[in-house]
Amino acid sequence: MNKKKRKIIKKISIITLPIWGIILANILSSLHLPHFCIIKWLTSHECIGCGLTRAFAALGRFDFQTAYNYNKNIVFYAPLLLIIWILMIYTEFKNSKKDV
Repeated sequence: MNKKKRKIIKKISIITLPIWGIILANILSSLHLPHFCIIKWLTSHECIGCGLTRAFAALGRFDFQTAYNYNKNIVFYAPLLLIIWILMIYTEFKNSKKDV
C-alpha cells in the first residue's frame, strides 16, 4: 500500500473514531456481560469508571439522562474525549498540509 493511500485511511479512521466507539459501546452493553471491575470486586464500591461503557452507549442513543445515571462523570469524560478527537483531526490535517 502506498503512502498516499495510508494517509487517506488514517484520516478516515480518525474522523470515524467516535462512530466506531459508540458502536462498540452499544455492542458491549447489549451483551449484558457480568461486571468485571476489580475495584468493585475488592471494595464493594464502584470506581470512577464503573458504568462508563453503558453511559457512552446511552450517549450514542442521545439518552442523556440515562448516561448521567450510569456514571455521573460522563459530563467530564465526554467533552474531554470530544476535545481530544478534535485535536487529533486538527493535527492530522495540519500535518497533511505540511506534506504537500
